[in-house]
Amino acid sequence: MQPTKIPKKVEKRRKLNSHFNMKIFWKPGYRWQGRSGEKKWCMVCKTSRCLKGSGIKIDKCDRDDSRQHFYFDDGRIRSRRNTSVCLERRGRSIVLDNCDRSINQVWDTLRKDQPFQLKIPGNSAKCASQHHHPKQGEKVYMTSCKRSVRADSDKWITY
Repeated sequence: MQPTKIPKKVEKRRKLNSHFNMKIFWKPGYRWQGRSGEKKWCMVCKTSRCLKGSGIKIDKCDRDDSRQHFYFDDGRIRSRRNTSVCLERRGRSIVLDNCDRSINQVWDTLRKDQPFQLKIPGNSAKCASQHHHPKQGEKVYMTSCKRSVRADSDKWITY
């Protein structure tokens, strides 16, 4: 079975290929788990080698942890720890899978200069989040953007 092709308009996005950690955006006034101080929660592979099939969770940000290093690649988010895999949506789940031209690996509005929501192109209802105040080890998955906005956990920023 051939993967669905990436639309030309998405495919032409510029490559932003220096690696970064992907941190849940926080600003003064947010209160997560009853605390007002900033907690730096970053996206991380669930397995040590970021293997195909691994899920994604959040953990304390660590710039030296290669499982937290990603880079943007033509609308996709590629693991730096294992450059053959990209974040892929499978229903509500987000897993690492071999990078290909599948539309399920394309994300809308990837930015390095300001906070952004990880959304499906053309669908503003679903965002990648853990949908409430973040805690260590929680799974990142596709959920209602409205729900994660209420919890101040709907945006990501490169870190």
